[in-house]
Amino acid sequence: MTRIYLHVYPDSDLFKDYEDEKLKGNYTNDIKNDKYEGYEDEETDEDLTNDILPTIITGASKNHFCPLKSFLYSIHETIKESQTKTRIIVYDLGLSNKQSEELSDLQNKGYLTKVELFDWSKYPSFWNISIARGEYAWKPGMIYEISQKYPGVIIWLDSGTKVEENFFRNVNKFLDESNGFVSPSSPGLMINWTHPGIYDYFNDDHTKYDNLPNCNGASIAFDTKRTQSLIDSWYECALDKDCIAPPGSSRANHRQDQTLLTYLAAREGRICDQDRGYFGFHIHDDSNCKKEIKQYESEHNNLKEH
Repeated sequence: MTRIYLHVYPDSDLFKDYEDEKLKGNYTNDIKNDKYEGYEDEETDEDLTNDILPTIITGASKNHFCPLKSFLYSIHETIKESQTKTRIIVYDLGLSNKQSEELSDLQNKGYLTKVELFDWSKYPSFWNISIARGEYAWKPGMIYEISQKYPGVIIWLDSGTKVEENFFRNVNKFLDESNGFVSPSSPGLMINWTHPGIYDYFNDDHTKYDNLPNCNGASIAFDTKRTQSLIDSWYECALDKDCIAPPGSSRANHRQDQTLLTYLAAREGRICDQDRGYFGFHIHDDSNCKKEIKQYESEHNNLKEH
C-alpha cells in the first residue's frame, strides 16, 4: 500500500490569503484541532508499519483548495491505473470549515485516509506562513516528521503537480539510479538561485557548485534508508533562519527550501540533472483545476459538486 500525505504547499500566491490584515499574527489561531473529530481512518497496524511501500506527501491552504481537490482526483486515478494501493493523509494548513467538511466527505469516499493538522507551536516563530511565507521552512519540517513516522520511500508532490503512472511503477528504479534521492532539475543554475549566505553558513566554496543545476522543490523522492541524513540536515538547517533564509536573501535571489536542498544534495554528490519528463512530473499544472474538478465529478456519480 502506498502511503500518501498531503500538505498544502505555498507556491507563488498560495498563501496570499494569510497576508491580508485579517490574518496577520498567529496563524495557528485559525486552526481547530477538533475539525475532523469523528472521521476515523481504516488503516491497519500492517499499513502503519510497512516501510517497503512509498509515502506520498503534498499540500494546500484555503485559497489553494481547488488544486488540492483536483490533485486528489488525479492521483487517485493515476495510482489506480498503475495498480498500486494508496494510503493518503492530508495536512490541513488553514482550510475553511466548509472545505474541511468537503475534505472529510472525500475521505469517506476513499480519496484520502486521514486529515492531519500541523503543530506550528513546536517550531520557530519565523515559520509562520503569514510572514514571508514562513521562509518555506515548514516543508522540510513536515518531510522530517513523516520520515520519523514512516521510514522508507517518501515522495513530496506539490498539490499543483500531476504525475504519470510510469513514475509509480518505476519509483524504486529511479531511486536506485540516483542513490536514493530523486528531484528533477529546475530552471537556472545554483549561481542564479543560491544566496552566498548559504556558503558562508557552511564555510564552503561556492565555486564548487555555481554551475550545477537546481533541484525542483515541487517534486522530490527520498529513500530514507539512504538519505535520512540528508533529510536530517535539511530539517536542522530549516530551524535556523540564518541558514534557510540568510540575511539579504529573498525570492528574487534565493529559493529557501529548494536552494538549501539543492546545496545539501550537491554536497553529497547528488546532482539533479534529469528533467521532469524523464520521471513523468508535470508541475504547476493547476490553472484549470475548476474545469478538471467539474469534468471528473460529472463522470463519477458518487461525487457531487460543493
